[in-house]
Amino acid sequence: MRRIAVRIRHMATGLIRLPFRFVLFVCGMISIVLSNAFRAMQVFIPDAHVNWLIFSAALVLVGGLTVIVALLPNSWLNKACKVGPTAQDHWSMPIKLLGCFAGFSYLLIVALRFIPSSWHPAAQVVYLLCPACVLTITIDPSIASVLLVLAPLNAAVYGSLGTLLGCFLLAVRNRC
Repeated sequence: MRRIAVRIRHMATGLIRLPFRFVLFVCGMISIVLSNAFRAMQVFIPDAHVNWLIFSAALVLVGGLTVIVALLPNSWLNKACKVGPTAQDHWSMPIKLLGCFAGFSYLLIVALRFIPSSWHPAAQVVYLLCPACVLTITIDPSIASVLLVLAPLNAAVYGSLGTLLGCFLLAVRNRC
């Protein structure tokens, strides 16, 4: 038990701080939970013109990798990204990309709420832009539910994607 406490303290003082790890973990878990909603839709609405399995697999992949990044020790992340122990500011790129992707997707979903229904975007386009919209497949959500439920869930999914992209770009930049 003491060994686990020492590791948690070490994780909190490393390159990726404990609050950022917690945010990554939550974002990854939200992506995984939303993937289960897509799998459920495959059972309940199998003849829809949406490939539920692809959306589910993509969300599990993004969420799972984000949870792994959140739980990996700093030494492993440093080796994977070729970051030295003194480089404290290198992890600013994944953090900034998490914020940018999350903020942009939040605003996009709020804007999507105001698109006229006469446009009739394809279901696959809607689910690509807003994975959380699978939760409202049979209802038209109110602006309050968009602002308080759909947009934050969507921001978590795209925040996970932004973090993974930031980690990938960090690893590629430091290897070249």
